[in-house]
Amino acid sequence: MTRRFRRFIFLIFTALFIMCSFAAVLFAEGYRFDFSDFKLVKTGGIFIKTSTDGAKIYINDKYIESTNGILTHSVLISGLAPKNYNVFVYKENYYPWNKVVKVENGMVSELDSILLFPLELKKNKIAELSDQTISEFEIIDSAVKIKNNKAKTLNTYNLNDGKLLTSEKFSAKGGPASGWKTTTSSPQEIISPDKNKKLYVLNNRIWVEYLKNITKDPIKNAGEKELLAIYEPPIDFFEWFGDSKHVMWFADNELNVAELDNRGGKRNSINFYLGINPPFFWDRENSELYFFEKSAGKSVLYKISFKS
Repeated sequence: MTRRFRRFIFLIFTALFIMCSFAAVLFAEGYRFDFSDFKLVKTGGIFIKTSTDGAKIYINDKYIESTNGILTHSVLISGLAPKNYNVFVYKENYYPWNKVVKVENGMVSELDSILLFPLELKKNKIAELSDQTISEFEIIDSAVKIKNNKAKTLNTYNLNDGKLLTSEKFSAKGGPASGWKTTTSSPQEIISPDKNKKLYVLNNRIWVEYLKNITKDPIKNAGEKELLAIYEPPIDFFEWFGDSKHVMWFADNELNVAELDNRGGKRNSINFYLGINPPFFWDRENSELYFFEKSAGKSVLYKISFKS
């Protein structure tokens, strides 16, 4: 082997080493070659957080992995070429979740508030009270306050034993009894827990209005409004979930839950027919809905928990 040939081989291997090193750096930086467009692109990712652990994640009909973690229930899927992806989230005995998500160059699309709801919501009996007319009510610690607009009374009961604790009268002119806090089912508009949005009903239409600019995807500008639903019967009740990204309303004997995120042209929503009637009390902090039913001459208080 001549000296000239050895030098040629050395240069070839040096060039290959440089090229491989450069490719390794690009790979480490998240760059991939997109054969569909025949160009080098920087990959992105999708961050997924679900309300329950063990939810299976599918991307374009291919199983990727399941959400895990005691508190976060999350997973980061990286190395995705910039394009649209069909994300499907599934857990046995829960309603599935699906959305088309766009991944951009070097960016992570966040799906950080996926609420998975059980296929069947369970009603839990809380207390049996004396039969009465209930116009509004609220839960405070281990007590329930019941307002009767017809009799102009405000009764407070112990939830542990159902005994009457106090009874007050109020006049029509004087308004609610002292200490009464009007439940959130009464106003025609409700500000979200994060103070960025307003939920309101107008002419049997339920709307959300953005009060501040929201820069996360999807981008929402202050003053922008979105129509969530239209009903011929009145909307009897509406409220926010604690994450400020989901809402609920009751109309036409159905309880409806919907997310605000409409990326990919789809807003996931679920309708529950539970055979219940207003008035309701919504415990936003614990995601629990309270309501009464009549049974054997009693007013029976129930609750439905939306927590997984």
